[in-house]
Amino acid sequence: MHAERNKAPCATRWTRRWFLGLGAGVALAARRKALEAAQTVRKPLRAGMIGLDTSHVIAFTQAINNPKATGELADVKIVAGYPGGSPDVPDSWNRVKKFTEQLRGMGVEIVDSIEALLEKVDCVFLESVDGRPHLAQARPVLAARKPLFIDKPMAASLAD
Repeated sequence: MHAERNKAPCATRWTRRWFLGLGAGVALAARRKALEAAQTVRKPLRAGMIGLDTSHVIAFTQAINNPKATGELADVKIVAGYPGGSPDVPDSWNRVKKFTEQLRGMGVEIVDSIEALLEKVDCVFLESVDGRPHLAQARPVLAARKPLFIDKPMAASLAD
């Protein structure tokens, strides 16, 4: 009689022991799947920068790409940059080349257009020193539905 109790009963004769065993098996299987998912390595959020004419691009990249970064910064990596720059603003054109080369030396890929940048990233930092091009630079990012951080100045005019 006891041998029959341990077998899977027909639908009309479920034993308590068989039902608890089934429940424990399902719980263990679910726990194993949850542990496997938790051990999966998460890919960092790939971030790009537009406007490499400010020291902020160096400071942000050093902080974000720091291998010892913790918390939310550990989940982000600056992977690409578009130099931009404003030829009529000395604080832009006389620094963009230097900061671009520094970023390249930090392993950041430098691209030739905002569109090329958007193909490589999940989110964007708009860093240009000159606020006048911010709206034009932000539009393709927003159209691509990528999260966007706009550093100061937000814009050059109240209308923008």
